Amino acid sequence: MAKDLDGRAQAAQLQLQSQWQSVLAQTPLDEQALLKAMVQSQAALLADQFYAAMLDDEEARAFLSHQDVEHRLHASMQRWLIELLGLWDLSRLDECLARQRHIGLVHARIRVRVDLVMRGARRIKSGLLPLLLQAGADPALAARAALTAHQLIDLAVELMSAQYGSANDAAVRTDEAYRSHAATMNMSLERERQRNALIDWENRFLQAMMTARLDAELVRIGQCSYGLWVRHKASALFSQSSELGNILQLLDRVDQVMLPLCVAELRHGALETLRHRVAEVLSELEQLRYLTDALFDQFVHLEGGRDALTQLLNRRFLAPILSREVDLCRNTGKQFSVILLDVDHFKRVNDQHGHEAGDRLLQQLANVLVDSIRSGDFLFRYGGEEFLVVGVELNAAQALQVAEKIRLAVQAEPVALGQQQQLTMTVSLGVATHDGHPDYQRLIERADQALYRAKAAGRNCCVSAEG
Repeated sequence: MAKDLDGRAQAAQLQLQSQWQSVLAQTPLDEQALLKAMVQSQAALLADQFYAAMLDDEEARAFLSHQDVEHRLHASMQRWLIELLGLWDLSRLDECLARQRHIGLVHARIRVRVDLVMRGARRIKSGLLPLLLQAGADPALAARAALTAHQLIDLAVELMSAQYGSANDAAVRTDEAYRSHAATMNMSLERERQRNALIDWENRFLQAMMTARLDAELVRIGQCSYGLWVRHKASALFSQSSELGNILQLLDRVDQVMLPLCVAELRHGALETLRHRVAEVLSELEQLRYLTDALFDQFVHLEGGRDALTQLLNRRFLAPILSREVDLCRNTGKQFSVILLDVDHFKRVNDQHGHEAGDRLLQQLANVLVDSIRSGDFLFRYGGEEFLVVGVELNAAQALQVAEKIRLAVQAEPVALGQQQQLTMTVSLGVATHDGHPDYQRLIERADQALYRAKAAGRNCCVSAEG
């Protein structure tokens, strides 16, 4: 089915290419010259009109308000207009078409709705004829040039939309696969881990109440290992489950209502009322355990998404996870970070000790990484000897601390090579924190640049993109 869709998409794009070529070939030179002169002088104004139309939408304002996006997109829009209406060289048509497809991919990645792009394009089209007439063009020539420009804009938007649709369909398929990726973990073990995490928080809560520790010393349940797992992993795996919504409500109720009441009773010394409040919290925790078990009971085990050597997530699920984290960041204001790490001198290990030793090193590194992060975080084998951590609700300083913790843990665990041989392993790490930009790929690129600087600084160190 997917191959049939891809074939139809390619056929449609070939048809668009033919139509575009026909428009370029049939447009008279005077129309070409008029459109070229107009767009070169009015590209900034037309870009303003495009984004004014998009900013009418509240959802679009959420990502267009980012200063970097606004500056870069406005400049890109001007270049796009100048190329679209001012470039009449048939030999560069393939380059122009590739640009439209790339724009469609970027729009899909940052989730700009197609209807918003079409709205902005419509605003541009409505402003073309007045601008052509203001330039003193003959009215008949101006009208013909405006119609030609309309055709080119429509073809460009149609090509973007086709690419957007293909990319979005692929993302949806991957997202659905991720929701059913229980085979990437031992779900019985995961159930037990979350049960234990709840028990651990319950014990800490009771200890805080018994020793009269105030709220500053008590980690909220939404910020503990279980709470982070619910918001960032369970929300992806069990997105269609009614139990998940109830769990999230219970977490908020405990953190925002019940814990403050317990703290207030502690401060006032009202022990009888405090016992009642503590009993209420314990009752809510029992309900959380029941709902969590119900989540796992509903889950269907399916294969896919696991790296064969390390048993970590592979890159297949990176896009849906990062897209979801970007959305969560936008909605909650809580940052997240990416840590990209690379084994130092890995080629030397393979050359001197063989690929079996290299595989053993990567497996041990995966185990160290799993032990070094929280259950709510995501861990990927990014490729070769590179690994990637998505640290949920971590700011730049916290992420750098986690990276340093990983670096020290890796260095402290020699790799056993057999015959009583050991090899000290080190890693270089690049850290980047989400800054509000809607394109998650930019975040990975920043982490990669920081990793490059860590290698250039001598390896076995952590470098932050924010530093």
